[in-house]
Amino acid sequence: MRYTDSHNHTMRFSGDARMTPEELIAGAANMGLLAIVITEHYEKDYPYDCESNQIFDIDTYFEAFREWKKNLPKDFTIYSGIELGYMTHLGPFFDELIAKYPFDSVILSDHLFHGKDPYYEPCYDMPKGDLYSAYVLELTNMVTACNQFDILGHYDYIARYATYDDPTMKYKDSPEAFDQLFRALISKNKSLEINTRSIQKYMLKGIHDCMPDKELLYQYKKLGGDRLTLGSDSHDTRTLGLLFDETAEHLRSCGFDELTTFIGRKEMRTSMY
Repeated sequence: MRYTDSHNHTMRFSGDARMTPEELIAGAANMGLLAIVITEHYEKDYPYDCESNQIFDIDTYFEAFREWKKNLPKDFTIYSGIELGYMTHLGPFFDELIAKYPFDSVILSDHLFHGKDPYYEPCYDMPKGDLYSAYVLELTNMVTACNQFDILGHYDYIARYATYDDPTMKYKDSPEAFDQLFRALISKNKSLEINTRSIQKYMLKGIHDCMPDKELLYQYKKLGGDRLTLGSDSHDTRTLGLLFDETAEHLRSCGFDELTTFIGRKEMRTSMY
């Protein structure tokens, strides 16, 4: 199976990335991906003083994107994208912003919990279930507040940097919160991202059961969720299409048979068989 990797960043427009657009395109084509979506960070009002930019000029991005499309490898394509970093006051701003531009795919992510990015401040003095329930509730509020997006990015972002012995998110940790989130996503016909960078981070910590929780996926499907999107969240070429075969096999074992990508903001379904 040839995949579309729906979540990638380049150093041209995402300050924390370590690959050029040309390296991203060549690397993805060489490993046999069908397509990639170049989803640069857009972190308006980000509360940390970073050395690199966390926001980019969208008009300049589209000028560059048109140039990237001119010399693509054979049987390979790219799609335009953006990853929006949510804060509570930004819902109307994002809806108005995205409506102005011809993105193929829009990821909506929450990189902050109570205003803090766990990448910089990972320690929370809370039981695991309480922390994850509170974060998933923030995701639900985000999904409810915004309309101009297609994919909920890395629902387990906070777990990547949690300090618990087993930080992986389980449905049993926060069942009511996850049910609210799934119903909000499903009611808006949005897709749930399965972010393989999270899986890799669990593997590097030596955790045996790294794949998304089966009970969580069963419940999503039970409630009517049938949109899943694969994204590697790559910031360098080493992780392009990371663990896609293994993750697709896991998703099939949970009863899913299609992946969802977006072209021109319209969903496209691809069979995993």
